Amino acid sequence: MQRYQHLTRVRVGDGAHTSFWHDRWIFNAPLQEAFPALYSHVLLRDLTVRATLDTGFQTHLWPRLTNAASSEAAILLSCLEQVQLAGYPDSCFLHSSNQEPFSSRGAYHSMHGEALPSDATLLWTTRLPTKIKFFAWLLSRGRLNTRSYLHHRNIRSLDESWCAHCPGVLETDAHIFSGCHRARGVWARLGISVPDAIVRRPWDIGVNVPLPDAVRLDIVLLILWHLWKCRNTVVFDQNDSGSLDVLTRVDRDMDAWMSRYRKVSPSVQQWKAWLNHCASASPM
Repeated sequence: MQRYQHLTRVRVGDGAHTSFWHDRWIFNAPLQEAFPALYSHVLLRDLTVRATLDTGFQTHLWPRLTNAASSEAAILLSCLEQVQLAGYPDSCFLHSSNQEPFSSRGAYHSMHGEALPSDATLLWTTRLPTKIKFFAWLLSRGRLNTRSYLHHRNIRSLDESWCAHCPGVLETDAHIFSGCHRARGVWARLGISVPDAIVRRPWDIGVNVPLPDAVRLDIVLLILWHLWKCRNTVVFDQNDSGSLDVLTRVDRDMDAWMSRYRKVSPSVQQWKAWLNHCASASPM
């Protein structure tokens, strides 16, 4: 069963035959892997999606959650607000394919072939905190609550949807992380080109940087995360930050989370040294 779940993903219909914690059904990873602290508090681990949504996953947790588990529970609850069950059965597909239904032949090729996991899956393999993985997943799906996204959902008017720094420019995710002057300043200091088209594919950012690839995606996501936090600070607190502030906060977080990177500590140190060098140099 574990091998089967590793090879497949589920398109949820009525949720009656999909494991809430162990199948891939909402993310590109099982919820037990995406929310490990929360999973450690689960009482009944074999419930289906339908059974769990009917009763609420909080009712099946040990009391007195840790801070990490409470944080993950809040994120998961936010994710589940977007889930709506349907009247048709669940369907199972090979994880390596968006269209091919599960078959023994396809499973054999998946196990013995050279196919790599989908790129979006890489977001969940980073060593970053769950809140940043969730942010990255929303970004890759185009679901960040940018002003443009809220306008698209009829929550904001068009006049309320411009970038806080760029009047008349719609605040899309591509603008926040690529086109806005704050993002351009950060990428210019690092000498990295980030076209609008790859903003939702962070695994493709910085591929030409001559540094260890083991933590490249972690660093890129952390930079994007702090660009997002700077945007929120401007919108909600009217306080602005420069490109140097962003890189300083990235470096500070890497120091705080170094225990997560013990096995790849030399790679992290190389990236930190490079970031500090870029931060101290004049922007291009």
